[in-house]
Amino acid sequence: MKLFKFIDKEPVYYYKTSKQVEIPNEYHNKPFRAMWVSNVVNIDLPTIEDIDLYQNEIIKMLETCVEFNINAIFFQVRTTNDAFYESEFNPYSRYFTGKEGNKPPYDVLKWIISETRKRNIEFHAWCNPYRISMDGKLSVEDYLNTCDDMNFAKKHPEYIVLDQKGQLILNPAKKEVKDFIIDSMIEIVENYDVDGIHFDDYFYPYSGLDPKHDDYNEFKKQSESLEDFRRNNVNDIVRGVYKAVKAISKDLKFGISPFGIWKNKKPNEYGSHTALGCTESYYGLFTDTLAWIKEGTIDYVVPQIYWEFGHEIAPFADICDFWVEACAGSGVNLYIGHGAYRLGTKGEFLNKDELVNQVKYTNQYQEIDGNVFFTYKNFIEKEKAYPGMQALKILLNGENT
Repeated sequence: MKLFKFIDKEPVYYYKTSKQVEIPNEYHNKPFRAMWVSNVVNIDLPTIEDIDLYQNEIIKMLETCVEFNINAIFFQVRTTNDAFYESEFNPYSRYFTGKEGNKPPYDVLKWIISETRKRNIEFHAWCNPYRISMDGKLSVEDYLNTCDDMNFAKKHPEYIVLDQKGQLILNPAKKEVKDFIIDSMIEIVENYDVDGIHFDDYFYPYSGLDPKHDDYNEFKKQSESLEDFRRNNVNDIVRGVYKAVKAISKDLKFGISPFGIWKNKKPNEYGSHTALGCTESYYGLFTDTLAWIKEGTIDYVVPQIYWEFGHEIAPFADICDFWVEACAGSGVNLYIGHGAYRLGTKGEFLNKDELVNQVKYTNQYQEIDGNVFFTYKNFIEKEKAYPGMQALKILLNGENT
């Protein structure tokens, strides 16, 4: 099926070409079908302050997975330098128990995992490695006063850097920070029946570091460029977590969902067919995803391709094709990350079939092993995303193959 825009019915072409995008008619589910479950600022789930309500919401979430034929979840267990589990290193999260450091009545995460297993759903522990706060509304001192004494950042304010909006993150250049993050990951996989560890796209901050509170003191001791220095700091974490996880069990998986654009294609430089002005994770977030793929220091990658087919500078098909080529023959599983949260909002996402067409498009590639959808709440909402998510449900249940 040749693809046309929903709004003006114009043909959808690959970026700066006259080749029209086609959606395959034949469809068969890929083996991995997952959703993100976002716990930061309680996007998808409430706190456990009403434990009966919380348990009901968990069961509802897992039953929704069954209804949509979803067989894996990325459940967020570290949001802002905290924990949704019993930890020797991190306090319980404010987004879990209502106040950072408050303890639940029992090990709720173990119960969640047990309920997940009953439904033959994989459980991947989704962690944000560096983030301490969600914004810069409070000073460092005032924000740390809201933290439990167990919080690593509160115990070591010397390891804090700020982004240009005042958000607090752990300094990626500090060896002590790297060791702390790796130890935190080891604790999870040793104590909980998880299928693996998952990192999202937040490494060095999108807005850049505040030059008055950055990693320059560590950088000035090095001979490499600042950009390479920062990329190597992130590489250290990726390699360290992979090695630590595999030392515990080779069956455990470690994967990352990077920002969808690694680099834009330029003369003499490899990248996706996207406009030169698009954000690039290689330069902006200092994440060299292709190095991780080539080294095999991740088991899977989930590029967040949250744009539509008809996007003017970052079209879905071109970006998807880049990742197919990047992962081909690497042994790294490629899952495509889809922006379900955009359904019913504006532009091409007003088309209830935008997400369905994306999934069908990815299905044609043997290099693509699955699809992941952000975020859980869009599976159950009855408003903007509802028509598109119902169309997705029909597709994933094989009713229109």
